[in-house]
Amino acid sequence: MALEFRFPDVGEGIHEGEIVRWLVKEGDRVRPDQPLVEIETDKAVVEIPAPRAGTILHLAVGAGEKIQVGEVLVVIGEAGERSLNPPPPPPQKSSAAPDSVSVVGSLDIATTELPPPPEVAQVTRAASLPQPQRVLAIPSVRKLARDLGVDLTQVTPTGPHGRIRREDVLHAAQQRPVPPALPAAPVTPAGLEHDQHGAVEYEPLSALRRAIAQAMVTAATTAVPVTTTDEVDVTELVALRERSNAAAAEHNVHVTLLPFLMKAVVAALRQHPRLNASLDEAQNRLLLKRYYHLGIATDTAEGLIVPVVKDVDQKSLVTLATDLARLTDLARTRRIPLTDLRGGTFTMSNYGAIGGIFATPMLHLPEVAILGIGKLLQKPVVHGGEVVIRTIVPLSLTFDHRALDGAEAQRFLNELIAYLSNPARLILVL
Repeated sequence: MALEFRFPDVGEGIHEGEIVRWLVKEGDRVRPDQPLVEIETDKAVVEIPAPRAGTILHLAVGAGEKIQVGEVLVVIGEAGERSLNPPPPPPQKSSAAPDSVSVVGSLDIATTELPPPPEVAQVTRAASLPQPQRVLAIPSVRKLARDLGVDLTQVTPTGPHGRIRREDVLHAAQQRPVPPALPAAPVTPAGLEHDQHGAVEYEPLSALRRAIAQAMVTAATTAVPVTTTDEVDVTELVALRERSNAAAAEHNVHVTLLPFLMKAVVAALRQHPRLNASLDEAQNRLLLKRYYHLGIATDTAEGLIVPVVKDVDQKSLVTLATDLARLTDLARTRRIPLTDLRGGTFTMSNYGAIGGIFATPMLHLPEVAILGIGKLLQKPVVHGGEVVIRTIVPLSLTFDHRALDGAEAQRFLNELIAYLSNPARLILVL
């Protein structure tokens, strides 16, 4: 019996995804739990495994297209079988409202407003046309073709099942000759449009970018963020880290300053547990966490992702360095499991790795505090009664003023500085 396998709920409030690439093709034989497809959600790129053994009868969504949780992803059965629940026929047209037309067999969805453009009307009739005459393209590609004046029937498709992709339309626009009657004028590159001031290019927000935007709006409009700043002399700590790397090399691990900072943060959080907490507004209480899972804000090509290093208090510096390398690599390649993005109690943002001194890092709700770490600076300071050059790290602590006051936040920062400036004290808590 053929199975219409639907995009499952992968948790974390994820409602939709975008097909990155299929790992199988129609006609392939698959085994249970074999990876079928890579789907980009607003959290990560996840692999969806096969729910059962069988033959791939139909890929219901093409690469680059979006799918909602609960929609058919793939049909699995035995060779020659058909889906027991085929898509419904197109609804009757109504003159009073827009309609959504589904071309059976192509899964091509076109949303139109009356009166429909000619090319959309052509797709409406596609089910009755011979296969070579069908034009398969998602609505956004059709709009791009209309904007650029490209005839979709003249475009060579490169997508799955003969589907026209955005790149096909742009290529066709570039290849189209300019009519000789047009006056000489600067030609707008394909993909550009004009506003009232000049040429512009539209870049769609990715699922991750949309999720970041929503999280930032929520943090800015829900919490009451306040940032306090300070500096710490880490000259001796940097020397300790350099000496430690010789021992870490035996484990094929390079230890940066960040694992030391993480250990110091945990030590300070033990003394100030209200910063290792979340705010339960419904019950008017703070949830003080007795575990220490530190989120590490990670810059990726698609946007900011926050992997969570679990049980920092229980791990050695070498283990922390190994975990950091693994998680940041998974985050930057969008292969990080959702379990490694959950459960954080306090977040650290090491923006100093790419430059920057002080900042106002945004809270990662529901956490009540986040620490920003600036770049290492060589600065003249008074040390031992003399002006000398020391290694200084700027710190920025953003906290939710609903959960705690500035005095407690600064006391936490003072405690953290005491550990970082005195490695002998820090070693006692490692």
